[in-house]
Amino acid sequence: MNRNTVKIGRRELYEQVWTEPMTKLSKRYGLSDVGLAKICRKNNIPRPTRGYWAKSQSGKKVNKIPLPQRGNDWNIYITESPFNTFRSENRDILCEVTSSTKQLLKKVVVPEILIDPHPLIDKSSEVLASCKPDRAGLLVPPQEQCLEIQVSKDSLPRALRIMDALIKALTVMGFEVSVSGKSTDVKIFDVSLSIGIGEALARRRIKAEDHNLDGYYEFGYKLFKKQPVPSGKLFLKMYISDVSLGRGHRKKWRDTESKKLEDYLQSFVSGLIKAAALEKSHKHVWEKE
Repeated sequence: MNRNTVKIGRRELYEQVWTEPMTKLSKRYGLSDVGLAKICRKNNIPRPTRGYWAKSQSGKKVNKIPLPQRGNDWNIYITESPFNTFRSENRDILCEVTSSTKQLLKKVVVPEILIDPHPLIDKSSEVLASCKPDRAGLLVPPQEQCLEIQVSKDSLPRALRIMDALIKALTVMGFEVSVSGKSTDVKIFDVSLSIGIGEALARRRIKAEDHNLDGYYEFGYKLFKKQPVPSGKLFLKMYISDVSLGRGHRKKWRDTESKKLEDYLQSFVSGLIKAAALEKSHKHVWEKE
């Protein structure tokens, strides 16, 4: 892969760092601000502290940290991140897709009653209806052809309606939704992402069991204890695998006091598309390396 490499003097980079915020300067070199910060640390180049630019723009007095070892100057070679090249090439396509997604999802409404459910919803509803709640009160689907839905019995109808609206919207956009064991997968840009819906737990204060005075004495015994119980607040989640790091991380959209999960479908689908594009870019780079 052809990558741009720039040669710059240490003192010159120091002046640039104190002339322009790292978030903007890093883009000129095809790096993230974190990547450029690492180069500065390696070459003992101090950076403005937090709040420096806000104070500077408001006219307040700011202190510029002197460059250590001013007499020692050397060349620094900055190579553009391979991920940046691929993202730049696909940024317009990604913006176009997410823009059309927003327009489509404006028409998606989660109904009050489940009508003509998607086959995956129909099957999952049957499976979950036969499940028994776990100790926390959540229905945990077995290793069968069931969507990843972990909610209480009371929240199940709502969870099914949200997932039904989500799956139908993804299908209309041409994305494939499937179930493999306990995993619910969405295929976007030939990248599979796992999704699911769950219910947050709350802590309920209950009276503790009577202590056995004849048995082993337990220090710190309390009259009450806290037990996890379903809160009624749902969340959508997606699991993103990071090819470059060899691991993954989760991201969630939750019920809040001011906004219901039903209103986050647009944001969730846009997040899926961006995550798929990011993972594809990482795979693209690793295949080229």
